[in-house]
Amino acid sequence: MSKIILHVLAAFMVSLYEFQGGAVATELLVFLVLLGFSYAMLIQIVPNRKAKLALFVAAILLLIMFPQYIFLALLLAPSAFSNFNKLSFLILVPFFGNFHVFYLTLVGFTLLWDIVLTRKDAEVVNLKKEKYDLLDDVNRLSKSIDRLRVEKERDETLTLLDERNRISREIHDTAGHTLSAAVLNVKALSMTTKEAETKENLLALKETLEGGLQDIRRVMYDLRDSSFDLENKIIELLEPVADSNLTYIVDSNLSYGVKYDIFAIVREALTNYIKHSDGEHFKVYLVESERFLVLKMEDDGSMLGKEIQEGLGLYSIKKKCEERNWKLNITTNHGFAIHVLMEKEK
Repeated sequence: MSKIILHVLAAFMVSLYEFQGGAVATELLVFLVLLGFSYAMLIQIVPNRKAKLALFVAAILLLIMFPQYIFLALLLAPSAFSNFNKLSFLILVPFFGNFHVFYLTLVGFTLLWDIVLTRKDAEVVNLKKEKYDLLDDVNRLSKSIDRLRVEKERDETLTLLDERNRISREIHDTAGHTLSAAVLNVKALSMTTKEAETKENLLALKETLEGGLQDIRRVMYDLRDSSFDLENKIIELLEPVADSNLTYIVDSNLSYGVKYDIFAIVREALTNYIKHSDGEHFKVYLVESERFLVLKMEDDGSMLGKEIQEGLGLYSIKKKCEERNWKLNITTNHGFAIHVLMEKEK
């Protein structure tokens, strides 16, 4: 906008000065000023740099051929440096044929002003670029921090789950076996003793030990269920596979058996994708509704002219779904997709 204002001011000054001088007829002066202004605007709007330069050089040659119209040089000056850099000083060449001090001074000041504006614009562009680069660096750093935090939380969760699993195994291997042996020994003693009171006490002790054993088993099952983090297990499974991702929206506490079977189905589907698909993306969705869990695994491989052959992987998925009465559906409309509809346990 500032360059256009400079062009308008230049046209006004030329018109005023030449009109007062009276060297050029008024009609011709108006025509030449409008022509020069339009020509300068044409140079501004032409996108091709070589075309701009050709128009500029042509104007310089015309001014050399017609030195009496040297005043038109001022109309070319406002954007000369920003468009042509050092070549803009060619605008001074016509003054060797018509050394007009007033116009030479105005052209010189206009060129100087254009140089200042161009460098200021370059500084603004560089500052904006530095600003955007800094924002990009901040965004990348923020994403890296978020990713590290998520990985740290996941590692802590996995460590906690591994510890729970270890405790569950130790309880099973030590206290569980000890109490089971104690129950058997007390039962054997109660069967061999002949005293009624002793037998009654042994049976009461046996019931107490069996109750404790049931409590230990319940704790073990709870630890086992909570130690199998299905979401993290699937993430670990997908991690080595490029362009794979998981959408996991489940809030219910699923039993160990359900979680393990879902994990096994995802593993079989992923193996099938790696071995047989020509796709580039593999996606897993596990979403919970009020009554159902929906599991979907899909890739973007081409299925044109291919028949679905039931290998061991698909057979295993089918058997698990049949055992749990889950609904299985396989589609090939857009790549290869496996849908499993699971009614939630009551």
